[in-house]
Amino acid sequence: MQCLGPAYDGFAYLPAIETRGGILVAWNSSLARISNHVPDTNFITGYVTPIDGAPWWLTTVYGPQEDEEKIAFLEELTARRQLCPGPWLVIGDFNMIMQASDKSNTNLDRRMMHRFRQFVDGTGLKELFLHGRKFTWSNEREAPTLTKIGRALVSVDWEMEHPDCLLHALSTASSDHCPLHLALHEHLHPHRRFRFELFWTKLEGFEDAVREAWQCDPEITDPFKRIDLLLRNTARFLTAWGQKKTGNVKLLIAIANWVIFQLDVTQERRRLSEGERWLRRTLKLTTLGLASLQRTIARQRSRIRWLQDGDASSKLFYLVANGRKVKNFIPAISHEGNLITDQIGKERIFYDSYKELLGTTTAREHTLDLEFLGITPSNLEDQTVIFIEEEVVGNMP
Repeated sequence: MQCLGPAYDGFAYLPAIETRGGILVAWNSSLARISNHVPDTNFITGYVTPIDGAPWWLTTVYGPQEDEEKIAFLEELTARRQLCPGPWLVIGDFNMIMQASDKSNTNLDRRMMHRFRQFVDGTGLKELFLHGRKFTWSNEREAPTLTKIGRALVSVDWEMEHPDCLLHALSTASSDHCPLHLALHEHLHPHRRFRFELFWTKLEGFEDAVREAWQCDPEITDPFKRIDLLLRNTARFLTAWGQKKTGNVKLLIAIANWVIFQLDVTQERRRLSEGERWLRRTLKLTTLGLASLQRTIARQRSRIRWLQDGDASSKLFYLVANGRKVKNFIPAISHEGNLITDQIGKERIFYDSYKELLGTTTAREHTLDLEFLGITPSNLEDQTVIFIEEEVVGNMP
């Protein structure tokens, strides 16, 4: 009650030793409940059951200081993981760094860094990107040592359950630690932009669609405005064309699987007709093609180039793409002393800033007389002429 007030009606804790090592985990039962909470030497683990959503395991840590205790701490965490299968979030102060960039100087314990990375890899965890800060702790000296010892590690299935999570840093206030705030349902849905899908080029009618879309008002003579308009028209046309050709791949797969399931159930009661067998066989082939297409799209958006075909499932590609989206997300912008958090406000700040940076065209007050300087002006009118195919082929090596 003294720490959090009446809203949090459940809690579990690990007592502190003097000024360190204490952990308090509290919850509001109207939003979620934590059961099976077990205190270990340096962490507390509990089973989180949200009111809306799937349950998952939460481990809150406060890592020890000494090397031998750190090794035992990682071994204890590994053992706890074996007893808690399923989605897992490990968050808190690990008192360890994972890589050299996690510390502001070169005084590194590479042996312990290697052990920490081994633990993360061995338990199949991934670090959530931290917005707002590079380091989470300072020794508060005149020339401070800064480290990133606070972090959030999650399993793959936990991240798949919470694709819109956002981890960002708060003010240290009177502490030498930076508090971490993890929002599970932050809406990271910026305006959709055009994506050129590589599989479009293999669809029938692609070249005809581009030829039809590549048109511009002949009265527009400025080459920059023309190319901008041509690209915009083509992007809009190809987006609509692609939707008509393939549609929503996930929805199509779901529909096909539902129809196949109904036919499977029917087959248990009676023999299928020739038409029903043909439909079931066709839908099975269709789902294979759509699944391959879905994987191709996911791989393109993940931008992974170092895997050979068949080396990973679509889940990996979705995770990489989602991780990049979270990392690139800008939660807030400070402008003239105000903190802008809404999407429209952030877009306006960026637009006004770049507009001011680029400036506007103005009439020249002075110009150069090239003839007086003995320089013959060059005729650049042919620079706006469209390349023809023969010209391109003729200049190829």
